Amino acid sequence: MNRVNMLAAFAASSVLLAGCSNDDGGGSTTPDYTSFAEIEPDAAAMQSSYTDSNGALLMGITPATAMDIPDSGSATYNGFIGGEIGGSDLIGQLTINAAFAAGDGSITSSATGFFHETDGAYTGTLTGTGILVQDPPMGVSQVQTDIDGTLSNGGTDYVTAIALEGSIIANGADPIGAIAGTADGNVGGNFLDDGVFSAER
Repeated sequence: MNRVNMLAAFAASSVLLAGCSNDDGGGSTTPDYTSFAEIEPDAAAMQSSYTDSNGALLMGITPATAMDIPDSGSATYNGFIGGEIGGSDLIGQLTINAAFAAGDGSITSSATGFFHETDGAYTGTLTGTGILVQDPPMGVSQVQTDIDGTLSNGGTDYVTAIALEGSIIANGADPIGAIAGTADGNVGGNFLDDGVFSAER
């Protein structure tokens, strides 16, 4: 399924990740998905709340200001990462842990529970670190994190590396309640087309 069509199909959906919470420290809960058909509606609904199909913020949504982002503390954001592999969607569950600090904070992130539109479940976990910049210069993303590892499907291992770049944005009344943006990289020898991610705390 084309990523543009998938997001458009669910753009009006109000189905959000079950059990979401805006508690500062808790993060939203992550249900156990068993198929692509289960994970796709939740992923599309969350993503289409914040970005277009290319990962650009929707009109009217702007990155949090430096004053909005704390100088200390931490938050956990749970959501999804996805894109196309060989013309079919691959979607996984994403966790981003943000440690806030004046100037540059730090990020640790992981993604697991992947499902492919035609090939089914991909096992394995991607992990990585990155930075959170309170007030980045023009052209630089607030959130930058790389995740890598090995995903396996059908007896084949796929060495995977994906770079996430995005913005901290409001989720309802919480000015730093979500992170969303682009996901660029490779799954084995395949480029992740139209890669996007979104996560809420």
